[in-house]
Amino acid sequence: MEPVRWPQHLRLVNQWIKDRTGYSPYTVLPEITELRARLPAVRTSLSPSGTLGVVERSASVDIDLLAGSWKDMNPLIQTMDSCMAALAGNGNQYGYVDDVSGTAFSDVPFGDPAILRCTATFSLVMRPVNS
Repeated sequence: MEPVRWPQHLRLVNQWIKDRTGYSPYTVLPEITELRARLPAVRTSLSPSGTLGVVERSASVDIDLLAGSWKDMNPLIQTMDSCMAALAGNGNQYGYVDDVSGTAFSDVPFGDPAILRCTATFSLVMRPVNS
């Protein structure tokens, strides 16, 4: 019997975002001066949650949106909400997602007053993939 192999959920989400929106998500942000020059930007990270079952696994990903103004942030939020909603019932070379649920993006201080950050957590329900 082959071992169960679960989707690589951060890679799956990063590739999904890139394919659907054109943004290449960061997992590690560049230095602040370089980041300012690249706004708006998307950062993804693993969220400490989820469940592991025999047939399904739930795992969560945090998505930080960074922008220099609300004029840039608002359409980015709409784009990312639509992108993540479309992931339910879809996938890519990193796996398939049965369902997606998420929190609304909320304003979270970034530490640099020139950069706005909005954060949301998305939970993915996935199935194992064949080796």
